[in-house]
Amino acid sequence: MGTHQPLPSFLPVDNPTQPFWRTEPHPLDELRSTEALPGQSDIVIIGAGYSGVSIAYHLLKHLDGHNKPHPAITILEARQICSGATGRNGDMEWMLQPRWPTLNSVM
Repeated sequence: MGTHQPLPSFLPVDNPTQPFWRTEPHPLDELRSTEALPGQSDIVIIGAGYSGVSIAYHLLKHLDGHNKPHPAITILEARQICSGATGRNGDMEWMLQPRWPTLNSVM
């Protein structure tokens, strides 16, 4: 087998776009629950967008009332909550609006 070269990483970008709903800072924007990353986690979630936060929320909600200790969950986020792909991709379907009849006919 040949050797594999690591792929270059272009994320996170140096100059991200600002979603319109994040124009005013929020106290949770810079929240860091620990000084350093934990040495061990039961569950690691990459990204604090809608999906990542929802996964953590529903895991904990599902485990409530089971009389068991909650797993150690770590969420890794490059910037602020909901500022990455969640913030950039919101409301992009408007560009497809003129094609909706065509898309509906093929689905």
